[in-house]
Amino acid sequence: MKEQAEDYITRGVDQFRHRRYSEALALFDRAVSLDPGCTRAWNGRAAALGNLGLFPAALDACDTAIATDPGYFRAWSNRGWVLGHLGRNAEALDSCDRAVTLQPDFAEAWHTRGWVLTNLGRDAEALDSCDRATALSPDDAEAWNMRGNVLMSFGRYAEALRSYDRVIATRPDLPGAWFNRANTLAQLGQHAEALVSYDRAVALRPEYAEAWNNRGNTCMHLGRPEDAAESYFTAVSLRPEYAEAWYNHGFALSDLDRQDEAVISYEVATALRPEYAEAWYNRGVALGILGRYAEAVLSYDRVIAIDPGDAEAWYSRGQALRCLGRQEEADVSQDKAVALDPKCRAIHGPGFTPKKNPG
Repeated sequence: MKEQAEDYITRGVDQFRHRRYSEALALFDRAVSLDPGCTRAWNGRAAALGNLGLFPAALDACDTAIATDPGYFRAWSNRGWVLGHLGRNAEALDSCDRAVTLQPDFAEAWHTRGWVLTNLGRDAEALDSCDRATALSPDDAEAWNMRGNVLMSFGRYAEALRSYDRVIATRPDLPGAWFNRANTLAQLGQHAEALVSYDRAVALRPEYAEAWNNRGNTCMHLGRPEDAAESYFTAVSLRPEYAEAWYNHGFALSDLDRQDEAVISYEVATALRPEYAEAWYNRGVALGILGRYAEAVLSYDRVIAIDPGDAEAWYSRGQALRCLGRQEEADVSQDKAVALDPKCRAIHGPGFTPKKNPG
């Protein structure tokens, strides 16, 4: 019976490696039925269940594996991964620590430990775990990717870029790695190179709305607002609830002097996110350019209700009121703006100036 169980485990591992998790689970279940005390079968069952998103059942399987062999480090590592997905990160860290204590050169446990530490906001320790994982397993693309993410959080963009390059060297088919690489290049001001990486990301995953949005940001930096508007429109077509992309779409359209269309995009953004102060503000700017000054005032009023300390909103509100012939109200509004920020008058002058897009 044990020999038959080993055969099912071997076949289950093969299915698992090919990401056929349901088939792997069925084979591990057969192994467990033949040999209920087989730690490897229970651990394989846990891994398959976890990859199917069945985390409570996966945790039970991990616990059974550990009960049969408390020294089985792979089960402790899997338990940490499962607990992390259940949001029980402190317990997950304990399990990972048990795994690396039992087997200090087990790269997967260091990798999982790094991920759990990022969940806990302990990025410096997470970076150390990522370094241990990549030293032990230099081809672990996910560990390099996580290392890059942690370095990005520290603003260490050049080092992050090198990590993402290691990911891509191992797994050039990962759209997320190209996306992360592009974001890093954008932070470094290398927008032309960033655009190439965003293009790779969306070629690999055409439905990648975040990559289309960020591609638009890069096009804006490169002075290509038409391309940017197309990228943003692709993003919102893929994710109609994507408020930031609607805002960016409005900004690109406004830059192209397509103010009527820009107003529509800003209105979608504010409908999706009523406290979106920047979108209300730029809606007011577009309306002011169109000569719809009363509506512009109402937009600036919404900004001020959200953030009474927004000097730009007070100043632009005054501009719109002045265009309506309401001079005293205009003076009061702009005096308030200058009191909040003495540079406001010099920055804005007599026209309507949009806030920049977040990219």
